[in-house]
Amino acid sequence: MNVKAIARVLGASAAVAVLLVGATGIAQDAAKTPKTKSACNAITEETACKGNASCRWIAAIMDEKTGKPKRKAYCRTQGAAKKSTTPAK
Repeated sequence: MNVKAIARVLGASAAVAVLLVGATGIAQDAAKTPKTKSACNAITEETACKGNASCRWIAAIMDEKTGKPKRKAYCRTQGAAKKSTTPAK
């Protein structure tokens, strides 16, 4: 009777160990995937950025007093259109 109980406990602990090892392996794979930058980030010219439908050109902001740029112009990925939260009538 005692041997059967020990065998059940060992079997259950082995199953738990296999599940833990598998779960940590999956979690590490998900953490290793790097985020890829969009192709729009590499574009430095305004005409090339505006030519790509998935990109949007952000103009530079100049300081009025000093004439120096506060922010450089850059190209970024076009955001998805926001859905309206108001219900249709």
